[in-house]
Amino acid sequence: MRRGLMGWNAAELPKAALEARIARLRAALQHNRLDAALFYTNLVQPSAVTWLTGFTPYWSDGMLMLPGQGAPVFATALSKRVANWIRTTDSLSEIVNTPKPGAAVGKRIAQAGCKRVGVLNYDSLPAGLYDEIIDAAPGVELIDMGAVFADARCAIDEAERGLITRADALANTALDQVDAAHSVDAGAVAGLVEKQARLGGAEEAYIAIAPDLDADRRLIRIAGTLPLAGRFAVRASVAYKGAWVRRIRSFARDAGTRRAYAAADTWLGAVATSIEPGRPLAAQVEARLKELPGASLRRWIAESCVGSYPLEEITSIPAEETYRVLTVELSLDRIPWLGATPAFVGKTRL
Repeated sequence: MRRGLMGWNAAELPKAALEARIARLRAALQHNRLDAALFYTNLVQPSAVTWLTGFTPYWSDGMLMLPGQGAPVFATALSKRVANWIRTTDSLSEIVNTPKPGAAVGKRIAQAGCKRVGVLNYDSLPAGLYDEIIDAAPGVELIDMGAVFADARCAIDEAERGLITRADALANTALDQVDAAHSVDAGAVAGLVEKQARLGGAEEAYIAIAPDLDADRRLIRIAGTLPLAGRFAVRASVAYKGAWVRRIRSFARDAGTRRAYAAADTWLGAVATSIEPGRPLAAQVEARLKELPGASLRRWIAESCVGSYPLEEITSIPAEETYRVLTVELSLDRIPWLGATPAFVGKTRL
């Protein structure tokens, strides 16, 4: 079942979309005088490779090399049996099975005569892989390309919009299972939300809960049982075919707080669908507070897919169309509230 969920679906992610992403990145590499790009990938750093190839690694690490021309090369220590499955999800890359992925891509770098090669998340590249690459291509200069990749990655296409919309529907449906009036155990709520998301087709679902908003607004992963107070919040981070969303909802047992939370939810949705690209996000959020009488802003963050991690905190909104997750913490007449919602910034709305 899980294998089927992770399979490539050309209707959801057309090959042409992947080819366009590769072409966009190659243009950025050429502009920055880089001969190739390298991406280290594993369970927690899958997003760049997924964006370029459609493949999400789950069992082992690997390296993707994107040369200036020709097919990408994905080197992995996984067995040839698993490689056959990888080919069904990554139709663009040459798959190389080797106990030394760094040596394999280093050899390709040397063969291609690459002099300057960009590395995503250069500072976190495992030392063993770095040594393998340099040993195989001693003349190459490895350069951090975080900013180069982020500029190429920030714009979204029709295929990604569709996957994000599907992931968001899964997160919303999962959070709909929470019964605010009668839920008493955080562990049971977390299990219920994750179960619903996975049954709907989510590849990953990470659930965190702030069990007592009046005492502590931090969201934690729950192991076992933990009592829920009268006000609590649930965060669902959900992935579908490599597209990640994050939703947070605050819940309350008393009717008055539920009305205040419903108004805040509506407010956050309106803010998310009216973000203007190219303008400071903090100023835009604060300007809308007057629509919630008695509300004060405690904290906000914006996250996006700009590197190898699924969602990373960002500080600016580019001028072109992009995807963001907006998380806001408010005080509603001294009642704590947390909310998070995905948003398309630019001409297309979620």
